[in-house]
Amino acid sequence: MLGKIINQAEELKEKVNKVIRDKALLRAKARLAQHGIDIDTLTRDELEVLIKDEEDKIWDDYKSKSILGLAALLGISLW
Repeated sequence: MLGKIINQAEELKEKVNKVIRDKALLRAKARLAQHGIDIDTLTRDELEVLIKDEEDKIWDDYKSKSILGLAALLGISLW
């Protein structure tokens, strides 16, 4: 029973990470397009750094929204 719950939690975590990764890739491509850089000119390592940077931004955004949502739910004013 516990093993099944842990397995489902791991599967959910993998799905969330994939969605975040895909979103980060799209943002990285958009950022490159804004600067007129062709994605094919980058090395794998350079592209990985860009995607990781975008992933971090997405996670930070989700975390801040979660904190604000929790504060609103509890009726706490942050201003």
